[in-house]
Amino acid sequence: MRLMKPKRLKKGDKLRIVTPASSIDVLEKKAVERGVENLEKLGLEIEINPHVYRRHGHTAGIPEERANDLMTAFTDPEVDGIMAAWGGWNSSDILDLLDYEEIRKNPKVFIGYSDITSLSAALLQKAGLVNFQGPAFVTFTHSHLMSWEVEDFKKAVMSTDSPRTLYASPTYIDDPYYYLHPEKPPQETTNPGWKAYNRGTAKGPLMGGHLGTLLSLAGTTYWPKFEGRILFVEEDEEGGPSGNIARKFRQLEQTGVFRDIAALLIGRLPAASGLKEGDSLDMILNECLRGYKFPVATGFDFGHTNPIATMPIGVKAVVDFDACNLVYLESGVKK
Repeated sequence: MRLMKPKRLKKGDKLRIVTPASSIDVLEKKAVERGVENLEKLGLEIEINPHVYRRHGHTAGIPEERANDLMTAFTDPEVDGIMAAWGGWNSSDILDLLDYEEIRKNPKVFIGYSDITSLSAALLQKAGLVNFQGPAFVTFTHSHLMSWEVEDFKKAVMSTDSPRTLYASPTYIDDPYYYLHPEKPPQETTNPGWKAYNRGTAKGPLMGGHLGTLLSLAGTTYWPKFEGRILFVEEDEEGGPSGNIARKFRQLEQTGVFRDIAALLIGRLPAASGLKEGDSLDMILNECLRGYKFPVATGFDFGHTNPIATMPIGVKAVVDFDACNLVYLESGVKK
């Protein structure tokens, strides 16, 4: 299927906030207002779907309601881009309810992370839509925004410049819940950079997201094609303990993904995931990657720590794990 690239977002464009997974009813009103203000500083008009506060168990509505909210955002001619409020649980509920032909006729910037990985994979697989794993609305509700994160978001969805090189952020924040205590300044830590586990270079289209959510698609028609792709994955604090993370990497290996991919990028794992000396990520990789020679890097600036890189799903890129950079060979958006 030919890739469809959405138009880039520009100043004055309307960005609608939706909840394909969980409700944001736990966010304070001040945090939501701050998220709107921070995105408006980029020149965007922000529209929050009123249903983001709806709650049905662990989600923001029954599947039909959430699917309708997303389809309405894609088909509304006044909406230029769509951002998930955050992840949460079970955006996979709505995959069978979306009209992918209609989405293909109305390509728009769509961005989110974590549980939104289900939608990222489905939109590429079924609609051929280049979309983005990156900051969600909750990212912009922080009182402390990281300039690296904001600038990368702007370059990815508001510019068509290419090729474009991504280097490691100078600092990072490891606090999955710091948006819940905005009065407490986050602690920035010097970033040691991406660590090359297997050195080398590779070229291919990007695919990935939250590892557990991605694996939930195994055996379905939404399971992505991995041949020749650069796979990037991350896990959150709920992905631990370390044995659970090991199980997920073993499942990737047993489903044949490691036979197909060109390279593997692993996002920075939160300290709360439980990895530690004596039970480390390197130990897991030593077991699950035994015999595989493709390039692998860890500590990538993506996932449930900050900053979150804005990754265009489906576009061609080159990784160089000797120089520790990622080069997007094409833009994820068009003029």
